[in-house]
Amino acid sequence: GYMLPTHESLPSHLRIISKRTRLEIPISQIHFIEVFDWKCIVHCDAGVQHETNVPLKDIQTRLPPEQFIRCNRSFLVNLDHVSSVEKDALITDDGAAVPISIRSRQEVRRICADYLWHKASLTQ
Repeated sequence: GYMLPTHESLPSHLRIISKRTRLEIPISQIHFIEVFDWKCIVHCDAGVQHETNVPLKDIQTRLPPEQFIRCNRSFLVNLDHVSSVEKDALITDDGAAVPISIRSRQEVRRICADYLWHKASLTQ
């Protein structure tokens, strides 16, 4: 049977194929992932982008669920790289604004607040 991964076995890298090359992207470097033209674009540190044909919902299953939030149909964001939460967008470290769908605004903002609060309390 298929077992859900426990925290201990959570991957530290996302494995994808991008332009016929196998990549292992450190999950900590992923800022957000965007669906664009039937592809997914993985936005990483320093503006590096990788595109892959893997559907977003498949990528989402390979990433830690409490760290990555689907703020609308086309975006998956790494909460570790969210620097602020606006009414209708999440702002990442490097200044990208990732739109939050109206439907999930309250929940996304609540999850972000919880996550950022939890993270702050860990680093005290």
